[in-house]
Amino acid sequence: MKITQIDGNQESARKELIAYLAPHEAQALFLLGNLQSHFQPAFTYVAKENNRIVGVCGYYPTFQSCTIFSESSEASRAFARIVLKTHSPVNALLGMSKMVEPAYAEFVAAGRKPINPPEMDFFELAMEHFKPFSLSGVSIRPITDQDIDTVARLQRLIHHVTMDAPITEEERVKVRASEASFCLEVDGKIVAVATSNGLAIHAFQILGVATDPAYQRRGYAKALCSHLIQFMQKKGAQKVVIFTGKENIAARKCYLDLGFQITDGYYVGLFEPVQ
Repeated sequence: MKITQIDGNQESARKELIAYLAPHEAQALFLLGNLQSHFQPAFTYVAKENNRIVGVCGYYPTFQSCTIFSESSEASRAFARIVLKTHSPVNALLGMSKMVEPAYAEFVAAGRKPINPPEMDFFELAMEHFKPFSLSGVSIRPITDQDIDTVARLQRLIHHVTMDAPITEEERVKVRASEASFCLEVDGKIVAVATSNGLAIHAFQILGVATDPAYQRRGYAKALCSHLIQFMQKKGAQKVVIFTGKENIAARKCYLDLGFQITDGYYVGLFEPVQ
């Protein structure tokens, strides 16, 4: 097996990876979307066996994260070793469970300390099964530059970051990185947010869903996700994916009510920063 870094701006190499990942679009959305649109700076690696691609890995400095799509446990482990050796910081590892488990084991073997249970459920929604949902008395609109800090603070809820510390420029960059971002207002106050990194080919992923704790269990996240799905449907989306923790009962009910189905497992491995 041979692992090489490819230049994502080199057209023939980029097209080869897109052709390889396209049949697995839902399982490789971030990799595929980024190869399509270059919406994030990335270092991309490819694994080949007998001159056939068996895996792709991306490291994204903005998110300090590594994403893997792999047919081979050996490739998954090799990607982990290369990323850990070459890049810093690497504080998150994401991908379909079976593809990422070997890489996760390499992270732990290298001394990286996990800070969360990585196993999540992977939800998919085909548009023909979508059940739209709306609420009266609320306003849903695109996020503006003036909303960045409010959105960043709400999204801290996802990562269990303290709400009191000043918003960092790194957090602002992550909010701005989203291709589609919407907020829900009640009486002029932003109480919920949802974002997406955009359409890959026919599918997109919902990210960054967060609701102010004082406004939870009122259907706001469901209405916001529904609005985002309808927005992306007009852009040609045929499928939506999202992942969430097994313990997040409210989120799971929200997605199932919209027509999503649990189809697989997903890993979001977060690690203590290296001092």
